[in-house]
Amino acid sequence: METIFDPIKILVISVILIGFPKLAYLLANRYRFFKILGPVILCYAAGILVGNLFPSGFWPGKIPELIADLSIPLAIPLLLASTDFLYGIKNTKTALISFALSSFAVAVSSLLVARFLGYLHPESDKIAGMLAGMYTGGTPNLNAVGHALNTNRSTIVLVNTVDVIVGGSYLVFLLSFSKRFFSLFLKPEPEEKDFNRETTAEPIQGEVDEKGPFLRFIIGFILSAIGFGLSVGVSLFFAGKLHAPIILLGITSWGIGISFLKKVRSLQTFSFGSYLILVFSVSVGALADFSLLVNQAPGVILFVAVTMFGAIFLHLLLGILFKIPLDTWIITSVSSIYGPAFVPPVTQAIGGKEGILLSGILTGLIGYGVGNYLGLTIHAILQ
Repeated sequence: METIFDPIKILVISVILIGFPKLAYLLANRYRFFKILGPVILCYAAGILVGNLFPSGFWPGKIPELIADLSIPLAIPLLLASTDFLYGIKNTKTALISFALSSFAVAVSSLLVARFLGYLHPESDKIAGMLAGMYTGGTPNLNAVGHALNTNRSTIVLVNTVDVIVGGSYLVFLLSFSKRFFSLFLKPEPEEKDFNRETTAEPIQGEVDEKGPFLRFIIGFILSAIGFGLSVGVSLFFAGKLHAPIILLGITSWGIGISFLKKVRSLQTFSFGSYLILVFSVSVGALADFSLLVNQAPGVILFVAVTMFGAIFLHLLLGILFKIPLDTWIITSVSSIYGPAFVPPVTQAIGGKEGILLSGILTGLIGYGVGNYLGLTIHAILQ
């Protein structure tokens, strides 16, 4: 009887893991409370709830682990492939300098915290790499680096959850008093030059292909699968085995590389990649041990808080030294710490102009690529 019902059970589990992100999007768009939490946290929470309510025998064939293992390698190229990097680099030089300073600050803070507070968690070196990736790019980088370093699933979920608490406090400050406070240290923004293009995420990512979304997803998925396969081949050739860091660097390089093809950029695959990140969130949440999350939370909260605020403080000092304008500094801090999704609301809150919005979105998208390299580098240094 077990073999008869296994396929049905597998189908039900797959629908939960792959289908819940759609529900998370709907809830976040409709209700303010869920919007504050965001789809990522909703997906982690749903995964943790499902994973801890049902016994381990409920999961035949390690379905959540399989989906988690495949979703990140396929998501990274989709997130990167639709970005017009050359256009942005030519038009947002000051923002790129500020973003580079932020990345440097994140690297230094991650290394120092891991050295002096590493005793707080047995996987502190991996957490430092994950935080370096996240605070340069975003949540996709945290998950990708954690996955590449074979980090305990519960640790990945815990760091994501703690970041909501710690990162949420800085976000509230950014949306309220940040401009008045940082204006005490940074010079005002100069007059904005004309970028000669509309200022949404679309100009950076190019024109949208006329194909329907389903066909664009299929083409994007195939391109991601090719990049994944090539990265696996490179790993087998050079390491003689499936070496996760090599595979991650391979798919990141592939995503950046194919983004220089206009036809690929026009597929607009970013939203597809974002959805796969949510699928990963549900799947890895289902693998987390809730009791372990509670026991390890205090130490990780301190680790994450010191890393994030230490990086922000160092970025501010560098911003003063390099004379980065006020709005540019704030928006690159946002794109670095949170990623491009939070750039528009913060731009509106600080009264930033069109070029500031463009700069923030661009540097956030670049961060998705840089974050993976930096996260793995920080972990390697700590070894």
